Amino acid sequence: MKTAVIYARYSSDAQTEQSIEGQLRDCNKYAKDHDLLVVDTYIDRAMTGTNDNRAAFQKMIKDSAKKQWSVVIVYKLDRFSRNKYESVIHKKTLKDNGVRLISAMENIPDSPEGTLMEALLEGFNQYFSEELAQKVNRGIRESWIKGYCTGQYVFGYDVIDKKYVINEYEAGIIRETFTKYSEGYKAKAIETDLQARGARRKNGKLIDQKYIYQILHNIRYTGKTEHHGVWYDNIFPRIISDELWYKVSTICDENKHSPSRKKEIYDYILSGKLICGNCRHRMSGISGTSKTGDVHYYYICSAKHLKKNACQVKAVLKQPLEDLVIHATVGMLNKNDNIEKIAKGLSLLHKKETADNKTLKLLVKQHGIALKASTNIIHLIEQGIITEQTKTRLVELESEIRQLEFAINREKSRTYDFLPPETIEEYLRSKICDDPQDIRVRKMLVNTFIREVILYDKKITITYNFTDNHDKVDFSQKSITEREKQFEDA
Repeated sequence: MKTAVIYARYSSDAQTEQSIEGQLRDCNKYAKDHDLLVVDTYIDRAMTGTNDNRAAFQKMIKDSAKKQWSVVIVYKLDRFSRNKYESVIHKKTLKDNGVRLISAMENIPDSPEGTLMEALLEGFNQYFSEELAQKVNRGIRESWIKGYCTGQYVFGYDVIDKKYVINEYEAGIIRETFTKYSEGYKAKAIETDLQARGARRKNGKLIDQKYIYQILHNIRYTGKTEHHGVWYDNIFPRIISDELWYKVSTICDENKHSPSRKKEIYDYILSGKLICGNCRHRMSGISGTSKTGDVHYYYICSAKHLKKNACQVKAVLKQPLEDLVIHATVGMLNKNDNIEKIAKGLSLLHKKETADNKTLKLLVKQHGIALKASTNIIHLIEQGIITEQTKTRLVELESEIRQLEFAINREKSRTYDFLPPETIEEYLRSKICDDPQDIRVRKMLVNTFIREVILYDKKITITYNFTDNHDKVDFSQKSITEREKQFEDA
C-alpha cells in the first residue's frame, strides 16, 4: 500500500473551517477508494494560492525530500497553486523526490495526454472564471449603486432589509480599538483587554491581534468603500471619523516594514524543466555583471552552482537557449499535423471528463445539507429557542450557503459541452501563431507542451508531451554556440 499526505487550503477568513473539513473528507475518500494510506496532512488557513508563501505548503515540499510518502492528494489542483509557473517548479520538486500529485476531484490521467489536458483546461477555465467574475462584478456594482448589502457579513454591522445598519455593541469595540491604537496602545495590549472581556467576532471566535489589524485597515468604518476603482458612500454607515482614520493610518504606515522582495524567477521560462545531462540535477537561472557593467543571464547546474559536485556542464546563456527551444517547439507543433492529432486526443479526453461532473454533484449535495440545517435552526428560533450558539451557527451556515451557491454557479459555467477537436485546434493554433517573443506565449509553449529539456556537454534534448514515447528533438552543442554568438553580436 502506498503512503500519501493531504494538502488542503482555503483563501480567506470569509471562508470557514468547513472548507477544510470538506477537502479532507473528499481527499480521504479518494485515498480509501484507491488503496492509499494517509500518514499526514498539511493545512494552510486563510492563505492565497497565487503565491507559494505558505508555511504548511513549504513544509510539505521540504518534507517530500525525506521520501516517507509517495503521493500528495489535493481536493483540486487550484488548492496546490493558482500560479502556473510556481506550480511547474514545485511539481518538478515533488517528481524529483519520487512524489506524485493527485487531484481528488479532477479526473486527469497520469499520461502525456493528461499533462496536456491539464494545461489546456487551465487556459479554458481561466477564461470562464474571468467571464463569471465579470458577471459577478456587474451584479455587485448594481447592488452597491442602490446601497444594498451583497451578502458579506461585516463586523460592526447587521443586515436588515438588505441594508447595512450599525451593530452598536460591535461598533463600540471598533471605536475603542481605533481610539486606543491612535493613543499609542499596541495591538497586543488591545487584544489582551478585549479577550479578558470576552469580546468576540461574528463567528464566535475571540478577537485576536490579527483581527485587530484587519479592523484597523477596514476603511468601510469611515462610511466609504471602493470596488474596481469606484468609491461608494451609501452602503456602510459611518462608525469612525475621517480624522481618527487618518491618524491610525499614519501610525500603521510608520510601523510598516517593507517586505523582502522575493527573487523573481519567472522570466527564466525553462525553470523546473531544464535538467543537467551530466548529473541530472535541475538547472537554475543566475545573473552576472561583466567588467563593462553589462548584466548577463545564464542557466547553470544547481549542484555545480551550490558546489555540491564538480559538474562539467558549462553555464549557458539564457536568451539563446530559450530562443532555440521556442523555435524548435513551434516547428515541431506545425510538423506533420501534430496540432490536429493533439486536438483529437484532447477532445476525447475532455469528453470523458465532462460526462460526469462529480464536483458539481458534490457541491449541490453540500448545499442541500447546509440549507436543511439552516432551516432547522430557523424553526428552533421560531419556537423561542434562541441562544448565542444557535445565532452563531446560523450566521456560519448562511455564509456557507452563499459560498456554495457561488461555487455551484462557477462550476455550472464550466460545465460546457465537451470541446470538439476543431475548437481545441483553433485555440492551440491561435496561441502558437502569437508573437513567439511575447513572454506570455513563450511560457505557455513551455508549460503546455514541453516535458523536459536536457542539456548535455555536446547536445540538447527536448522531450515533448505528444505520445507515450515522448517525442524528442536533439540539437548539437554547435547549434547552441552559434545562437549564443548571434546573440552576443546583436
